[in-house]
Amino acid sequence: MPNENSALSRNNYVSVGKDGTFFPGNNPLFNSTPQEIDQLFQNLKDKNLTKIVLYFHGGLVPARDGMETAGRIVKYVEKDTNAHPICFIWETGLQKTVADNLDIAQKSDFFKKLMVKVIKVAGKKLGIEAVDNIGNSKGVETMKESEIHAELNREEPFKNYQVNAGSKSASVIYAETISSDAAIEARILPEIEAELEEEIESDQEFKNSAAAEKSEQEARLLNPEYAGVEVAEGKGIISSAKLIAAAVKITYNVIKRHIQKTDHDFYPTVIEEILREIYVSNLGNWLWGNMKKKAAAMWKSSDFTGDYQDWHVGSYVIKKLEEYQKESGKPLTVDLVGHSAGSIVICELFKKLKAEKSELKFRNVMFFAPACRCDLFDEAILSSPERFSSFRIFTMKDDLEKQDHLVKHFYPRSLLYLISGILEEERDAHILGLQRHITGNKPYIGDMFTRIKTFLADEGKIVYSKSDDTALNGFKTGSLSHGGFDDDKETTLDSMVYLINQ
Repeated sequence: MPNENSALSRNNYVSVGKDGTFFPGNNPLFNSTPQEIDQLFQNLKDKNLTKIVLYFHGGLVPARDGMETAGRIVKYVEKDTNAHPICFIWETGLQKTVADNLDIAQKSDFFKKLMVKVIKVAGKKLGIEAVDNIGNSKGVETMKESEIHAELNREEPFKNYQVNAGSKSASVIYAETISSDAAIEARILPEIEAELEEEIESDQEFKNSAAAEKSEQEARLLNPEYAGVEVAEGKGIISSAKLIAAAVKITYNVIKRHIQKTDHDFYPTVIEEILREIYVSNLGNWLWGNMKKKAAAMWKSSDFTGDYQDWHVGSYVIKKLEEYQKESGKPLTVDLVGHSAGSIVICELFKKLKAEKSELKFRNVMFFAPACRCDLFDEAILSSPERFSSFRIFTMKDDLEKQDHLVKHFYPRSLLYLISGILEEERDAHILGLQRHITGNKPYIGDMFTRIKTFLADEGKIVYSKSDDTALNGFKTGSLSHGGFDDDKETTLDSMVYLINQ
C-alpha cells in the first residue's frame, strides 16, 4: 500500500520501531508489519528481482526526514538501475534534541563567562596566538576579556589562533616529555588550580552568574555533580567551590588533549570540554547511546512466535532474505549503503551474521560519511572479509570537516567531530569517517589503526570529497557537508548508481 504522505511504496521501506521491534509508533504511516514485509518479498519473487539494495539513513533524524531520504534514494535507484531498493527507516529524534540543547548552551550567559576563563588560562599555558598577514602576533595571554568576548562573536571564533611552541608555559613544555597521565597531572594541575582560583574569586560578576538561578531548560542540562539536587527544582545554582573545580577540570583536559595531540583545535576543544563536564549528562549522549543500541537491537534473534510487535525488524528482513535466496536457487546480489550512523547498523548486521554463521553475502558495501567507531568497524567488517566483494567509503577530507560548521559562532566543526568530541563516552573517540583517525598518523597508531589503514590503502576503498574533474565513474563525490552525501545527486549518488550497475 503506498504511503499517503511520501508516495513511497511499502515494498520499498521497512520501519524500525521501539527497541528495534515492530512496536508501532505514533504515526501509522511510518509503521511496518511482518505481513507487509512478506508482501515485499512476494513482490520480489513475482517479478523475479534478485538484485537488491538495502539503504540505511543516518540515525540522527526523525521518521519523516528518514522517509524523505528514502523517497529520494528509491527514486534515484529505480530510475537508473535494475535493482530493487529497500530503505530502513529508524528514527531517533536525536538531531532536534542535540540542536535544541546546543542552542540553550550557546545562549547561556554563564556558559560564555566560563568559556572566557578557560580560554584565558588554557590559551596562556598553550601559547595560543594569532599571526596576521605581516607577521604580527597576538596571544590570548595579552587579550582583555572584552576582546575574548568580541572574538567569540565571530562566525568561527579563534579561527586563526594556533599554538606557538615558543610561547608555551614551562610546565606544558615539560609535560610534553611525559607519557604518564598521572605525571602530566602532577606537573600542570597545581598551576591551573592556582590561576583559576585567583581568576574566579576576583570576578564577582562571574560568581554571581554561576550562583544565579538558571532557566528551567538550562538547569535540566547541568551536571548534578556541580549544581546538586537543586537541578531537579529547576535552579541550576553552582557554588564558587564547585565552579572552580569544574573550571580546573575543563582547563586541564583542554591542555592535556593538546599535549597528547587529541585536540580538535583550540576553540572547538574548549567547547567540547565545557559541554562534557558541565552539560554532558543531558546534552544528548544518552540518546546517542540509545541510538546505537537500536542499531544493534533490530538484528536481535527471534523465533518469530507470539506477538509480532515484539519481533525484531532487521532479523525478520534477514530471515525473509535468506528464504528468498534459498527459493531462488542462486545467490542474490545484495548491496548495502549506509549514511552516517547507518554505517553502525551495517556493522551490527555483520556481527549478527557472523554470530549465527549465516551464509548470506553481499556484493558492494558503501559508507557515506560513516559515524561508526573504528573499533566497531574493525570488529564487524574487517573480521569478515569473506562476506563482501567490494567496499568503498565516501567522506570529506579533514579540512572540509572543519569547514562544515554544525552551529555557527558556537561549534565550528562537523557532526562527526561532535560525535567524536562530545557524544561518545571518551574524548576524541575514533570515528571511521574522520580522516584524522584512519591515516595511521600519531597519535592514532597501533594494531587496529594499522589494520584499517592497510585495508583502506587498497585502490578504490576510500574517496574523499571533493573529487576533481578527472575522477572516474564510481569515484566521484562532491558533498561539502556531512548531511549532503545522500543528496549529492551528481556525484556521490551517481557513484552509488554506477557501483550498483556493475
